[in-house]
Amino acid sequence: MQHVGALAIDRRTRQVHLAGTAIALTPKEFDLLAYLATDAGAVYSRQQILDEVWDPHFFGPTKTLDAHIAALRRKLGDTAWIATARGVGFRLVDPAAEPPAAPAAGRPGAVPR
Repeated sequence: MQHVGALAIDRRTRQVHLAGTAIALTPKEFDLLAYLATDAGAVYSRQQILDEVWDPHFFGPTKTLDAHIAALRRKLGDTAWIATARGVGFRLVDPAAEPPAAPAAGRPGAVPR
């Protein structure tokens, strides 16, 4: 069983638990989550994910990946579990272990809080 923070992924039984509560995933959602958990924190490109989770010869809309990511985020109850690396891909992170986002100060057009 693999743990990423409060998330437990059991590849042998294909079960996922978050803080002890079972999370029902479709087979493709499980495959996607397990792939991202292979090296939690590492960024995987959209193409890498499609090649590994779907098929190297996958021919279809890449929005399929976006729909599955959105479903996983919803089921995990916090969008922060799957971070988007803009222009690159996605990574699985433990939201409780992530440092807070950098302050907006210093960026053009930023509004101080």
